[in-house]
Amino acid sequence: MAQKLGTYDVVASLIPGLAFLWGVAWLGKYFGFTPIIPISGSLGDTSVLLALAYITGLFVQGIAQGVTERAVLALSNGFPSSRWLLDDDKYFSPEHRAKLKGAIAASFDTPVEPLIPRGTSKSESGKLKHRRYQELFYLCYNLVDQKKLSDRPLTFNAQYGLFRGAFTMALLTFVVFALVLFLKSSEVVRKGDLALWVWILVFLAGGSIVAFARMKKRGEDFAKSVYDLFYSYYCDQRARK
Repeated sequence: MAQKLGTYDVVASLIPGLAFLWGVAWLGKYFGFTPIIPISGSLGDTSVLLALAYITGLFVQGIAQGVTERAVLALSNGFPSSRWLLDDDKYFSPEHRAKLKGAIAASFDTPVEPLIPRGTSKSESGKLKHRRYQELFYLCYNLVDQKKLSDRPLTFNAQYGLFRGAFTMALLTFVVFALVLFLKSSEVVRKGDLALWVWILVFLAGGSIVAFARMKKRGEDFAKSVYDLFYSYYCDQRARK
């Protein structure tokens, strides 16, 4: 499992980094810049490029986690792992949600609902519930990982990171290309590259939409796989007693 996670972690940083560096290098000709790393096909040049792409990908992932993910969570009312345990959420049926909460309470000998002081506002109460439910999810995830029940959560989580980085990279590259097109529009038209630029912007816009959809889906797959594996394990253990 550790080896698989490490491989996905490298890919999740390397691919967005390479794509972003290619975009910046391609734009350099409009400003008279030469590539930072001349690629001659030698092993040394390739190794340096891969290292630089990985470092760039780490920066992209940092932005993805610190900015993109926060914005998405604010718009979608939090992680699915905590949102699905809210009583008014429609993803789980009320029966399954009640059984899942009961299994969590029995497995970890802990109350499921947070202590909400009297007079707490509705928004603050919602934040306390999200925080508590996310804590419970991490307990479930740690149990699934400790018992080595499946590789699926690790795979889904790693793919979520990959698509989160791809979504951020596509957005950043779209903004950079759009800004350069605005600043260098006359030169782009003079070189006859306008149609190419339009296709690139359309491709980046479409890619960001697809990457966002896959990021959202993989985040949900990760949460559901953890809850399903935890609940199955709980039922199996209870049947053995």
